[in-house]
Amino acid sequence: MSDQLDRAELRAAAEAYFDNGFNVFAIRGKQPLAKWEKWQHERQNQQEFDSLNFSDADGLGVVCGTQNKDGLYLAVVDFDVKNVSQEAIEKGKQVLKELPITAIEETPSKGQHWIYYVHHKPKTVKVYHNEAAIELLGEHCYCAMAPSLGYKRLNDNTPTVVQDLEDLLYDALYKVGVKAEKKSAIWFDRDETAGQPYRGKEPNCIREIEKGAKEGLRNEYGIRLAAYYGNFKQYKNEVCLKILRTWNKLNEPSLNKQELESLLKSALQGNYVYGCNDPILKAVCKREGCPLAKKEMREATEQEKAKALKLLADPKLLDYALAIGKKRLIGEDDLLKQNIIFLVSGQTRYPISEIITGYSGSGKNESIRAVSPLFPENWFFEFTTSTPEAIKYIPEDFSGTIIIYELAGIRSETGTLGLRSIGEGKGIKTIYPMRDEATGKMTLGETQTNAKNFISTDSGIDIAADLYRRVFKNSMNDSLALTKRVIAKKMRDSSIPESLRPKLFPEKKMPYSENDFRNAFALLDLNLEVVVFPPSNLLSLIDLAQKKEQQVALRTQIERILNVIKILALIHQKQRIKLTVEENSYVVADVQDVETALAVLEKSIVETVTRIEKRQKEALEIFEKQQGQLNKNQLAEKLHCEARTAARILKTLAKNGYLKEIETTKPYSYELPDENEEKRLKPFAFSEMVSEYKAVYPKELRTFLNDTLPPYHAGVGNNFFVEIPENLGKKYCIAKWQVGKMLTEADLKPISETNSNPLAFSDGAIENGVNTPAGSLKNLGEKGSVSGKASNVVTPEIGELLPLEGDWQGKCVQCGFSGQMRFQLNKPDGSWGLLCRVCGEKLSKRLNKHE
Repeated sequence: MSDQLDRAELRAAAEAYFDNGFNVFAIRGKQPLAKWEKWQHERQNQQEFDSLNFSDADGLGVVCGTQNKDGLYLAVVDFDVKNVSQEAIEKGKQVLKELPITAIEETPSKGQHWIYYVHHKPKTVKVYHNEAAIELLGEHCYCAMAPSLGYKRLNDNTPTVVQDLEDLLYDALYKVGVKAEKKSAIWFDRDETAGQPYRGKEPNCIREIEKGAKEGLRNEYGIRLAAYYGNFKQYKNEVCLKILRTWNKLNEPSLNKQELESLLKSALQGNYVYGCNDPILKAVCKREGCPLAKKEMREATEQEKAKALKLLADPKLLDYALAIGKKRLIGEDDLLKQNIIFLVSGQTRYPISEIITGYSGSGKNESIRAVSPLFPENWFFEFTTSTPEAIKYIPEDFSGTIIIYELAGIRSETGTLGLRSIGEGKGIKTIYPMRDEATGKMTLGETQTNAKNFISTDSGIDIAADLYRRVFKNSMNDSLALTKRVIAKKMRDSSIPESLRPKLFPEKKMPYSENDFRNAFALLDLNLEVVVFPPSNLLSLIDLAQKKEQQVALRTQIERILNVIKILALIHQKQRIKLTVEENSYVVADVQDVETALAVLEKSIVETVTRIEKRQKEALEIFEKQQGQLNKNQLAEKLHCEARTAARILKTLAKNGYLKEIETTKPYSYELPDENEEKRLKPFAFSEMVSEYKAVYPKELRTFLNDTLPPYHAGVGNNFFVEIPENLGKKYCIAKWQVGKMLTEADLKPISETNSNPLAFSDGAIENGVNTPAGSLKNLGEKGSVSGKASNVVTPEIGELLPLEGDWQGKCVQCGFSGQMRFQLNKPDGSWGLLCRVCGEKLSKRLNKHE
């Protein structure tokens, strides 16, 4: 009976559990009358069972989460109705209906215990008590069982055997509308953490639970701390115990020594893993600044979206972005624009990497920080100081640009960069030295990320040769004139705080903020492909290459130059011609994109192709003026730099064939090569290239729209559209057009003479005739009755089809294409219309067959 205790029955029930392989102990008022913690991991022996004090007990406790002789764990779903709302109780009842029927007992508070045998070791889950009056009693818990005082059996069922009670419970909670998350298979839900010891900063949730816990949460916090340090960071047992002891001092009250050791043992033996969706960790989660949190984007308001769209339609978009960047860095306009372009490229199918070199303090890092606030935070991942191994902690779902401040930290042991691209836009791989745990020997490890590209800075003079074909190289402006400008600006700015400037000078206030740019870039469709009509004179870039290696590298460098044009077109896509072909869309790059790309890249292209940066170029100019030998000390004096810097400059120039090294002198001397083998930097006229391109671009565009596309659009019908902004239509003399349904011969409708085609006719008015591009239209009942050009074919039912000569712009009456017309159709009723080349040729074949 539950109300009057029968201690003989109580001991008999305890013996039944013991004989079945479970550990038991006597309780009084739910408090253990024996030290039970060790029985979480050890099998209770007969002597220990016999010594249990049931004479003073009013109940029986069974240790949950331990295996019996059959390898099954005992677990209990506790429907606890104390101190919860009626809504939670009703939800809990619904949860129970979703679970397999099993042995059920009633508790003193009129709740229920559903008892199961489980194959997979169950964890204890108490976080859904307030929401659904449900808890799962597993490891580190015990459960009072009937015939304890106040408990009684509600059925004669034996415990049901299930595979995974946690899964069953989570599924049941989900079905009744409780947002329950299943146990994580990998730490913090990041695949890159699997199987590798974590060496990054502690996530914010771990820092929070390290502050200690009150009774009720100590075991929950403790098991997670033990698992974090023992399994995720893979610290030694003694280190983990030391951390747990420090944490335990902050608990109210503290756990005893055996409980701490038990927590660690369970965490290690069970190889427990917790993720960001774990209810306990989620309850103390602070995402901002967390090293492991996935970055989330705030949804822009309708007002913010409207302003973002206005920005995307503004022709000065890039200029406004530059203006924001120049608040932090002046004198490097082209570099700032490139950084903007390259950060966008990480979100496209055209990723571009970059290395920025220069003296310490020249503004390399600032050039990136000046523009990075313009972009959504999840577009880039920054490393202030880094090692090759640290790259592996980039979130696996991150797909964007890696920013590495100071490349030196990420070089491999051989001195070359520990980063490798895996195909264009397919990912970045890092290679780093690591110790093989099995052999103890050093080996090379590697980690692949989904990052598309990287931007890095380097204080060195030169970069590894294999990087020149994979990146754009930029060097900072270290001129004295710019140094004076920077100093003057900082002195001037110090007199007026930044927040005060817009109030004092409202006319200089920027029309768009950093947030407007973030919203605008987030609205772009950056997965579009881009159509580019490349300047043919880009082939002359080969003249810049002095060595075979440089010439071969141009095969990939030319692609990056074209990619910059494509990215500019994507940035300005709201202002560009757009094609829609079935399920795909395309942007047509404008001449402005080509002009901007070549202007911005001019210095970088020369530096990347020739492998001569600004400081090296200055050194060459000194040699050309002096026409003699110089050593590192003499060059350092002329360049106003350290001798070791001058030595690196000379070595690099000699390696690339621009200087001859004389080893017979100490220190080594250098001179220009002999006249017959002299290698000089050849000037490259980008302005002439752009000027020529502007002249041919309109013709290229019209050919593409009028000749290249029509044969295709005739076959796809209403799945083909072209959108031409009004300003571009006027600029290039092309009509705005949209292709609709392809009509058949039977679909041709008479065009009323009152709706005559709005074209300038080739002939003057002819008596009794209608003025048309092909001539004068009279009676079409007779063949050859048109004054002007000779007819092609005539049928009494359809009319006459005539070829047109010259450039006739109009709209095809059959497919709707607007552009150059090649045929005129004269109907028997006296109406007429124009046809494009494709529709005219198709109809001509039909008319010839009909004839």
